[in-house]
Amino acid sequence: MWLIAALIVFLLVFFISNEAKKTNYNGISFKMIKEGQLIFYQTAFPFYKDGNKIADYNFYLRTSPNELKDVPFNGNLTIKKTVVFNPNDELNCGGDGVIAVANVVQNLYGYLNATVMRDENATCDPAGRYSLINIKIANVTEVNQVGNSCYNINVANCEILQGTERYMLEAFVKINGVVLNKTN
Repeated sequence: MWLIAALIVFLLVFFISNEAKKTNYNGISFKMIKEGQLIFYQTAFPFYKDGNKIADYNFYLRTSPNELKDVPFNGNLTIKKTVVFNPNDELNCGGDGVIAVANVVQNLYGYLNATVMRDENATCDPAGRYSLINIKIANVTEVNQVGNSCYNINVANCEILQGTERYMLEAFVKINGVVLNKTN
């Protein structure tokens, strides 16, 4: 009987510790992964080619989705196949700026097979033919929709990862809606 009780306690501790490593944001599951001193929050979406699922595409965030939901996102996200992305070169932030830009440009928009360019003279297109994303130094870290498919990722105190990952979190919600429609 003691052996059965010990086994039940072991299984409960194992199950609870595994569940503690998972979090959810608007129907998207994230798993906490520890690599040395670094903690990542991983999620995946199916990758389709010619209408057939060929693999899962993994995304890794450095900030917990539970913390990211506290970063304001003011507006509604529209994802376009053409994106003008203008990062602020002054926001290197100990290397976090490079990670933030790569996450959005290479990972997110790479997954979406979008054309991404930089044009600091671009303005918001009233017709919404492309997305314009500017990263700006500000007093508060937040994402603001400033036009039809135009967004300012405002960064305070070098919180560039939090700002860009908040944008990505909203993109994941949109992607998840499309993926769910493909599977239903």
